[in-house]
Amino acid sequence: MTLAVLLLLAVGQGAPSPQVLAREAHIEFEAGKYLQAREKLRKALSRDPQNPALWSYLGLTEAKLNNVDSAISAFQITLKLAPDDAQSFFNMGLLYAQKGDAGKAIEAYQRGLKLEPANPSANKNYALLLMRDGRSREAVPPLERLRHLEGESLATRVTLIDCYLKSGMEANADREIQAYLGLPNVSVADDLKLAGVLIEDKQPDKAQKVLEHVVQAAPDLADAQAQLGTLLVKKGQYKSGVFALGRAVQLAPESAEYSMKLAEALIRWKHNQTAMEFLNSVKSRFGTLPDYRYLMAVTHYGLHQYPEAIADLEGVLLERPNLGRAEFLLANCYAGELELDKAETHYRKAITLEPANSAYYTALAEVLRKTRADNTDEAIETLEKALSLNHADVQAKVELALCYEARKEFVKAQGLLEQAIEQRPDVIAAHVALSRVYYRQGKNTQADREKMIVSRLESDEQARQSRLREARAHSPQ
Repeated sequence: MTLAVLLLLAVGQGAPSPQVLAREAHIEFEAGKYLQAREKLRKALSRDPQNPALWSYLGLTEAKLNNVDSAISAFQITLKLAPDDAQSFFNMGLLYAQKGDAGKAIEAYQRGLKLEPANPSANKNYALLLMRDGRSREAVPPLERLRHLEGESLATRVTLIDCYLKSGMEANADREIQAYLGLPNVSVADDLKLAGVLIEDKQPDKAQKVLEHVVQAAPDLADAQAQLGTLLVKKGQYKSGVFALGRAVQLAPESAEYSMKLAEALIRWKHNQTAMEFLNSVKSRFGTLPDYRYLMAVTHYGLHQYPEAIADLEGVLLERPNLGRAEFLLANCYAGELELDKAETHYRKAITLEPANSAYYTALAEVLRKTRADNTDEAIETLEKALSLNHADVQAKVELALCYEARKEFVKAQGLLEQAIEQRPDVIAAHVALSRVYYRQGKNTQADREKMIVSRLESDEQARQSRLREARAHSPQ
C-alpha cells in the first residue's frame, strides 16, 4: 500500500461523520451558539446532502439567526426530500408570516394541516393568520378543531366566539357563549374579558348578558358593576345603568373613574340637578380633577347656569388647552349668554383642535347666520363642510335650509328640510321652517299640513316633559 493511500485513509478515518457533526450542532444550538451550530450543519450536509433532517435543523438555525430567506430555502429543500414533513410546512408558515407574506404563510399552513390536521399550534397560528387577513369565516374550522384538541381552553373559545360574530354566525356565537359561561374553570376575570370582546364586536346585548351573569355571581365586584352600568347607559337604559354605576361607586368610593361615569350617566339621563348634588358630594375627593370640573361645567350648562359653566370651563382649559369639547361647550355657553362674538371665537378654536367633528361646524354656522346677514355665504360653506364630514347631520341640513331660505332659494331649502324630516320626523324646527318655505312658494296645503304636525309634536313634547318631571319627582335622589 502506497504512502498516498495511507494518508488518504488516515484523513478519512479522522473526519467526523455527519451524525457526529449533527450531535455537536445540537449541543451548540441548545447553548445558543447558532453560528457554530450552522457551521457544523453545513459540514454535515457537505457529506450527506440528501438528509432532510439536517436541512430542517439548518432551517431552524438560520431562523434563530434571523436569516429568514435562508431558513425558508432550507425548509424548501427539506420538503423536496421529505414531502410529508408537516412541521417544515408549519415552520415555513411562521417565517412567511414574519416576512409579512400572509398569502404564502396561509398556503404553507394549509399544506401542513392536510398532513397533520391535529397539530394544536398550527391550527392556532393558521386561524389567527386568517383572522388578521379578514377571512374570519375560514378561520372557524381550525378554531373548532383547536377547541376540540384543547378541551376547555378559554382563550380559544373567546377567539372562536369573536370569529363567529365577525362571520355573522350569530346562533353559533350564542351557543358558544352559553357553553363558555357554564365552564367550571371560568373566572370572573375571564367573563369580563369575554364581555370586552363582545363590546369591541359591537354586540352590546350579548355583552350585557355576560356582565349580568358576572354581577349575579359576584355582586360586590365594583368593576363588573361599572362595566355593566356604562354599557346600559350607552344603550339608553339610563335608570338601570345609573343604578349599576351607583353600586360601583358604593363599592369603590375612592375610584374617580366610577364617580365620573356616574355623573356623566346622570347628565345624559337629563338629571342635571341630581348630577350637581352628586358632584358636590364627591368634591372633596375629586374636585381638583379636570374631568370633575368639566362634568360640573356640563351640569351647570344643562341647568342654564352659564356664568358658572364658563368659569369651570376656563379652569379646565388652563390645564388642558387642547380639549376641543371644552372649547365647544364654552362656545355654547357664550351662545346661551347671547355673546355671539365670543361664541364664534371658541367654536373656531374647537374646530382647529378637532377638525373632523361636524357638530362644531354646524354650531359655528348657526352663530354666523344669527350674527349678520352678510355671513350667510360663510355659513353655507361651513355647513357644507359639516355635511361632508357627516351626511346624516340633521341639524346641519336644517341650518343650511335656513340659509337658503334667507337667500330666497326656497327649492333648495325645501329639499334639505324634507331630507331632515325623513331622517328625524320629530324635529319641530324642521317642520316649522318647511311650513314657512311651503307658504313662500304658494304650497298652502302642504304648509297647513306641516303646521298641524308642529302642533301635534309640541303637544307630544309637553306631555313628555310632564312625564319626565313626574318621574324625576318620584325617582330616588
